[in-house]
Amino acid sequence: ATNVREQIAYVLKQGPIADCPKRVAVLGCSTGYGLASRIVATFAGGADTIGVSLEREPSEKRSASAGWYNNRAFEIEAEKIGRSPLTLEGDAFSDEMKKDFIERVREKFGQLDLLVYSMAAPVRTDPDTGKTYRSVIKPLGAPVEIKTLDTETGEVFQTTLEPANEEQTAATVAVMGGDDWKRWINQLADAGVLAPGFRTLNYTYIGSELT
Repeated sequence: ATNVREQIAYVLKQGPIADCPKRVAVLGCSTGYGLASRIVATFAGGADTIGVSLEREPSEKRSASAGWYNNRAFEIEAEKIGRSPLTLEGDAFSDEMKKDFIERVREKFGQLDLLVYSMAAPVRTDPDTGKTYRSVIKPLGAPVEIKTLDTETGEVFQTTLEPANEEQTAATVAVMGGDDWKRWINQLADAGVLAPGFRTLNYTYIGSELT
């Protein structure tokens, strides 16, 4: 909750964003760039948002996942300024979630002006085939020597990353390659819930020179 409030405070200091889309969807809304995008849209752009994330709810035996608390904290702060956020918890890769999402959009927004695709899940089940794919972070073609950090000892050491094989490469493309993003847009378009001038964006997986 503190992290969410700190991000909101930073955004408010930057001032409002003119002509920001007012009906915004964020897929992968609970942490990282997705959460930041939702905060900016709401607190700088005056948007109402619908988010999707896969987080663990609290139970009698254990607390919820960090993203679940982020979602609740965001909703509380957004409601304080008169915004009307909605968060769906579930597998954004599934067609069932897409159908539920479309119905909620129709009920709450009518149509969407912007969809932010910020999915960072390592596993995806293809709705058509039922096959589950697991992505890997490996080089292509040849091994790569990199420095890495042991977070327990603080030691920096050299390690070798072996290249992905054909199966691992195909699985990573299936998870991260944009097929699900395309599937979302197609289903939303077919359902008639994309407003004139609708825009969408997807955050790249390509990092800095360091990463």
